[in-house]
Amino acid sequence: MKTALVTIATGKRYYKFIEPLIKSARKYFVPADIFLWTDRLVDDYKERPDFITFIEGRGYPDETLHRYHTFLTRENELSKYDQIFYCDIDAIFVAPVGDIFSDGITATIHPGFIGTCGTPENRPQSTAYCPDIKMYFCGGFNGGNARAYLDMAKKIKFNVDVDKSKDITAIWHDESHLNRFLYFNPPAKILSPSYCYPEDYVDAYSKGRGYSWNPKDYPPILVVLDKTKHDNC
Repeated sequence: MKTALVTIATGKRYYKFIEPLIKSARKYFVPADIFLWTDRLVDDYKERPDFITFIEGRGYPDETLHRYHTFLTRENELSKYDQIFYCDIDAIFVAPVGDIFSDGITATIHPGFIGTCGTPENRPQSTAYCPDIKMYFCGGFNGGNARAYLDMAKKIKFNVDVDKSKDITAIWHDESHLNRFLYFNPPAKILSPSYCYPEDYVDAYSKGRGYSWNPKDYPPILVVLDKTKHDNC
């Protein structure tokens, strides 16, 4: 099985996360070629991606909103893989990922909205509009069959561009568009919040919301780092 792991790191706040993610992926992710899009020279890094594409940083929120545009700049290369997975750069793998492959899209339940509909886009004017979802997925880790993933990327790219033509930005950017897509195209495999485990989680999401989960319920596999905690590192 030929697998690609894709990620993006633009802006100096994110450079520090490049090596730790790559190092952890080499240890705990499936054997994969790592693709990085960045605006930083990484020649001096000990832990380096297999493929580097230099891009101009878009800034927030355009970088995340346009992430599928970014992946499609290397569609020709990525189409040669069997599986493609995306991971946020500010995360690290801490345990073997196990069976994540699927014949469609593999999606991860958002740790902040287990058993709820989350916060989907509720403006009908947006192509991300999706008021009736029952399960909310995070944008930080997803993947699956390469053809299915690239088809999803094209659809989300198209919808983002349509919204832009109307001067609309979906409430949670690419994640809103992802949830819209997965509502109409259910994922072939659903991963638990173990694959989007908040750093130092202590039941923070449950306060005042009427639901919670015990950290013991989902042993961490991919830990999402607290950027503010690492800003001075």
